Amino acid sequence: MNARETYEHGRKTHGLALAALERRARALGTARLAVAAATVVLIGAMLWGRFDAPTQMAAWTALGGLIVTFIALVLVHARVHDAALGVAAAMRFHERGLARLSHAWDSLPIAVGPVDADHPYARDIDLLGRASLMSVVDATETRFGQEHLARLMSQEVAVGWPEKVIGRQEAARDLAPRVGFREKLAALGGALPPDDHRDARAVLAWAEGTGHELSTAIRWLAWILPALAVGVVAFGSTFGLSAGAVTGLVAVEIVLGNVVGARAARFLDSVSARRSWVTQWQSLIATIESESFGSPLLISLRERFASSGRSASGEIASLERILGYADARYNEGFRYIFGAALLWNAHCAFALLRWRARAGAHLRSWLDALGEVEALGSLGAFSFEHPDFAWPVLVPEPLFEAEVLGHPLIADGQRVGNDVSLPSPGRALVVTGSNMSGKSTLLRAVGANAVLACTGAPVCARSLRMGPLRVATSMRIEDSLEGGVSHFYAELRRLKRIIDLSKQTGLPGAQEGALPAAVLFLLDEILHGTNSRERIVGAGAVVRELVAHGALGMVSTHDLGITVLERELEGRVKNAHFEEQVVGETMTFDYVLRPGVVQTSNALRLMRAVGIDVPDAT
Repeated sequence: MNARETYEHGRKTHGLALAALERRARALGTARLAVAAATVVLIGAMLWGRFDAPTQMAAWTALGGLIVTFIALVLVHARVHDAALGVAAAMRFHERGLARLSHAWDSLPIAVGPVDADHPYARDIDLLGRASLMSVVDATETRFGQEHLARLMSQEVAVGWPEKVIGRQEAARDLAPRVGFREKLAALGGALPPDDHRDARAVLAWAEGTGHELSTAIRWLAWILPALAVGVVAFGSTFGLSAGAVTGLVAVEIVLGNVVGARAARFLDSVSARRSWVTQWQSLIATIESESFGSPLLISLRERFASSGRSASGEIASLERILGYADARYNEGFRYIFGAALLWNAHCAFALLRWRARAGAHLRSWLDALGEVEALGSLGAFSFEHPDFAWPVLVPEPLFEAEVLGHPLIADGQRVGNDVSLPSPGRALVVTGSNMSGKSTLLRAVGANAVLACTGAPVCARSLRMGPLRVATSMRIEDSLEGGVSHFYAELRRLKRIIDLSKQTGLPGAQEGALPAAVLFLLDEILHGTNSRERIVGAGAVVRELVAHGALGMVSTHDLGITVLERELEGRVKNAHFEEQVVGETMTFDYVLRPGVVQTSNALRLMRAVGIDVPDAT
């Protein structure tokens, strides 16, 4: 089955299972109500009726049976409820897959990530937000998975090119056919309570912290006081202590236990609220630990879960057990009497401190590995959902050569692919064309696919050869009334930043400490905030400086005066264009990139189309 058929089959199968579990839950609820009603009736009959001895005994036996039955129904109902939550989470995995395939943006979570507002390309290529590039890739369920994916897709330089990127490609290929594994991981992550899976900072702060240490005196008292209490109860009469004296001494020990245990209780309160976290983390990590991967990167990530000398899932299960014991203090009778006598809080606190000393420093590494596996699973899902997308060929020298390149946010039936060739550093393509013909979409398609390639994902193209590139864009420029920045000045600052980046490429003549990557610049409607004469001069200066520094990229413009750069910088700048087709009063676009300079325009025609009366151009 292809991806759509797989997701539709999974949604249907899990939907039927969920409906069956819901029917069973309703039946169990009805049975509980019936047993509860029968219990009330029987108790009433026993209180107000007059039964002989045999009947009374039978009534007590029936009452015991009803109580046991009710408890059994409660336990079974809880298990059915938990199973229904798991099936619902698994069904969401398939529903989200279908939503990504159909670009049903309202059915997908809004993609967010740790990206600065001044990022060199995130806003211009719709990296984050609704209907974004990350929306069609993101299949993560935990916050650390989503943040790891966002960091991969927003890295300004492809660190470790091309080895690390190839490693992620291999991992994505490995995970693409593992639908069952990806479904299980998503179902377990999706079952996390909403407040828990958004942020891991609180529990990491506890695991890596050093506060709430208990004194040596408390450590001794935690053993001595319970031992004295047991000794007094067991041997008090042997030493001639009266019952009152024994009771008094035990009461004093309980009071001291409450006092000593109060400090430990504060420490436990800061940790036990995380219990729901660790249960799900244990299941997620155990799922990864038990999978047999073929990718070296995935194997190394799985091995990271044994960094403490024990399995991460085992360590987290141990933490879960300790927290389970600690939660016994919420029973008031146990807390103030038996718990105080045994100094239960102190012993649980010491167990948590021992766990933190042994495994706390590894927790961040485990969660990072979990997030990375989730992010790689998203790349695998993207590959599985788009088998016609190509795996880019990564080369050491900066270049960008694509065949039938399309925009991944455009549906298959509507997308038009074009060839783009920037075969070496210091190359530029000047794209002209009429309004709505496809210039901006092409620039965003180049940027989006370059980001996908650096991330380790397949690209929306028949083929792509790409070297180490730093994507930098100037497309959606905003002015700022508060900051006193005009649209034109904001664009100038963006262009200056791109030029500065182009000087840090590691190419011959670059600045000391430069990074080994060339800038891939994408400039849409360059300098359109000024007059035509100054725009031609200014745009020419920007392009000349960028190509002189070894940058490569594309510039779109309505100003045909900029196209003289092809003659001026022969062999380094080429012109290409989009055009419209007009039949009678009907205007259409084929979105095909053609060589040369556009010969037509459609601004006045579009003005008339919306009802604005303008004369013909002369």
